[in-house]
Amino acid sequence: PSMNIGMVGTGSIAHTMAKEFARLPTMPVVAVCSRNADTGIAMAHEFHIPIPKVYTEYDEMLANSEVELVYIATPNSLHFEQAKAALLAGKHVLCEKPIVPTVAQLDELLSLAEERHLHLLEAITTIEHPNYGLAKLFAKEIGSIKTVSCTFCQYSSRYDAFMNGQTPPVFDPAYCGGALMDLNIYNIYFVVGIFGDPKAVHYYPNRHANGIDTSGILILEYPNFVCQCTAAKDCSAHNSAQIIGTEGSILIEPSSSTCQKFVAIRKGKEPYIIDDSDDSDVTPWWFVALSISNFLIVPQDTVKERRIRAMRSTVAVLEAARKDAHLDF
Repeated sequence: PSMNIGMVGTGSIAHTMAKEFARLPTMPVVAVCSRNADTGIAMAHEFHIPIPKVYTEYDEMLANSEVELVYIATPNSLHFEQAKAALLAGKHVLCEKPIVPTVAQLDELLSLAEERHLHLLEAITTIEHPNYGLAKLFAKEIGSIKTVSCTFCQYSSRYDAFMNGQTPPVFDPAYCGGALMDLNIYNIYFVVGIFGDPKAVHYYPNRHANGIDTSGILILEYPNFVCQCTAAKDCSAHNSAQIIGTEGSILIEPSSSTCQKFVAIRKGKEPYIIDDSDDSDVTPWWFVALSISNFLIVPQDTVKERRIRAMRSTVAVLEAARKDAHLDF
């Protein structure tokens, strides 16, 4: 069985995912929707989508009965309305992260999906990455967890334009942009997927005059340890995610978003190391496409529950962090 995809949005992540879908016979992209016909047509040429299936009106693509799953890769603030419209049109939804800004919106979409027997999935590299699966396993073998530390600082390709007075969507509060929503989300997924919901959330942003967080430090308090998640779009760093316990530690590099290198250190044992960084076939996005494809062909309740729980926990932390820092979006 295959699942025909209609893509909405033609930015860089849409191209990245379209390349991965093209490697899977089970996920053909049959339609594309773009506000700009030229970018839609360019994408159609690149990925062999028939030109009549290039739409500039989202509702028209949703009316195409060939489209079974809508992949949403538009600015963050559009996700909720577009996902809702797709579910109401009877389509499954795969939405780029962050899926929506609030738990209330997520719950509305989840109940809509549930009553219509549709799947609502978030495209996030961390959750289905095999090395992240290893981090979950080895976290049980390093004694009492004392601290968790995640850093994801990536100088944005749009930061210079932002400093020169433009406001790209990713630095626009009206579009739910910023470092927390764009990058720290990976760190949050990494942590809540292993340890569940924190008991307290604090966010300390570096703010631009327009109110957006260009970088910031998130503190998550758990009953027995504290976790810091740093993310930045205004500077770069040597990124990693670490879980540190009394009997050893786990290191993921280059970041919680890619998980390419995994190192487990345990007292009295040889280090356990996996490094995928030289394997060009194994991109983080390949695991997103593969896991979604596997799930759609054979939906498993345990996988669905795990994804929904992680998605809900992450949205709740993002919402609590914005509230704590008085970010008004």
